[in-house]
Amino acid sequence: MWIDPQACQGCVLCLKACSAKAIRVREGVAHILPHLCVNCGDCFRACPHMAVRCRTTPLEVVRRCQHPVAAPSPTLFSQFGYRATPNQILLALERLGFQQVMDMGWLCEMNSAAMEEYLLAHPELRPGISPSCPAVIRLIAGRFPSLLKNIIPVLPPRVFAGKVVKERLAQRQGWDLAEVGVFHIAPCAAKMVGPHDPVVLDHPYVDGVISFRDIYGPLLQALHGLEEDHTLQKCSGAGIAWAMSGGQAAAVDVEHTLDVAGFAEVVHILEMLEAGRLRDLRFLEAHICPDGCLGGPLVVENHFRARSVTLRQMRRFGAMSRVNRAKIKGMISEHLFDWERPALPRPQPVLHHDTGQAIAKMKAIQALTTLLPGIECGVCGSPDCQTFAGDVIMGRAQEAQCPFMEKRGGPSGESAGRVAVKVKDVVEALGLTVTAGAAGLERPVDGGYISDLLSDVMANARPGALWLTIQTHQNVVAVAVLKELAAVILVGGRQPAEETAAKAEQEGIPVLVSQAGAFELAGKLHEMGL
Repeated sequence: MWIDPQACQGCVLCLKACSAKAIRVREGVAHILPHLCVNCGDCFRACPHMAVRCRTTPLEVVRRCQHPVAAPSPTLFSQFGYRATPNQILLALERLGFQQVMDMGWLCEMNSAAMEEYLLAHPELRPGISPSCPAVIRLIAGRFPSLLKNIIPVLPPRVFAGKVVKERLAQRQGWDLAEVGVFHIAPCAAKMVGPHDPVVLDHPYVDGVISFRDIYGPLLQALHGLEEDHTLQKCSGAGIAWAMSGGQAAAVDVEHTLDVAGFAEVVHILEMLEAGRLRDLRFLEAHICPDGCLGGPLVVENHFRARSVTLRQMRRFGAMSRVNRAKIKGMISEHLFDWERPALPRPQPVLHHDTGQAIAKMKAIQALTTLLPGIECGVCGSPDCQTFAGDVIMGRAQEAQCPFMEKRGGPSGESAGRVAVKVKDVVEALGLTVTAGAAGLERPVDGGYISDLLSDVMANARPGALWLTIQTHQNVVAVAVLKELAAVILVGGRQPAEETAAKAEQEGIPVLVSQAGAFELAGKLHEMGL
């Protein structure tokens, strides 16, 4: 993905759409941070100005190639309604000038069989993660590197197709490899980087990637008046539905499979796996796009209708794979499906290589975050307040870029003309009683939070806040330490339990008592400027 600065209006819609938080808007123009981007294409969907572009291969390159080979995703079969058959679509690609057209649905069935054989041969791998979605692989490499070992080391169909063409078909046809071009026809942006970012290959087997949007018009014209004088389709319904969410999980015949689609949902499942949950899971099919490749950003057809078309085709051609298992085992023994090198982590930038400096920066980010409004407006050019605070501390943004900070006259402390309030100042101003944790009276205070639900405080209270509550048990202190709260104020004259006071003394968390109720006390804190 890349952004055309001439077309970009700085509207921040792409910024808000990016689940990976890989976009910043600076000086009215959006920029993509390559080390964070997984090429999911959500920014492409969101941009109303067509400023977000995908690096696709134009059809002119195909026409200049001496021996062009098409390797279309089986999702292409879902883009032309109920009447067009997969075989007709493959024949139409021949009419466009491709010398050879691969039935990728057939290769997808091979891929499922190869993954199944690998899982059966490696019962210790739990779960095996499908390598088909390049955006998921990049997400794992960047944010969940401990799960790289779970990715099944079987080449995805698009790469396997290129390898078969370059190592077998070209030799059989007597083609000069320098004149052979393998072009994958894809529904998503992530596969656009495949030829340039092969991840597990020493060199790419695919020479270019054509988007559905670029080829749809010419292909639609080629379908008119088409005569089916020969058959290119080999796949069953299992191959046709392979790229749809759930298609692989249905095709890989092992117990306990799971399919998940959508960025947030994939992240949630990967977090569960990293935490050691889902131990009984045997195979995970994960797609960044909703409904799998049917919901790719470069498709033409609505993914709900595309799913309906795919299901009808699957029923028509049968859900049972036609792949010869003996042949697959032979190809496995010849290492045709093997990765050429392991997938490596994509290290994210660290706050600092020195641990002490990194901790100091983390605390500075947390402190600045407490001063920001938390409305996640994106006006500053960062996706949210915490990310903006990180950008500021790391020197990638200026505090003045936040209009809220400018309105308040600056970020913090005396340097901004704002008097820093400490716990002891609140005690003196409101006549509170210090029952425990006097060692923490010098803590700075920024705001307050009222709640009697510990889970709510853990989820929503900000560091540096005063916690107003009626709870008196010792878990209150544990939550205050966890959330780095300034102090706990027990309202309505309530006194802390004996063990609570002891724990507060140990942790240095001030426990204060007010005779006033929470509502009245909150008003007085507001009058103090908190």
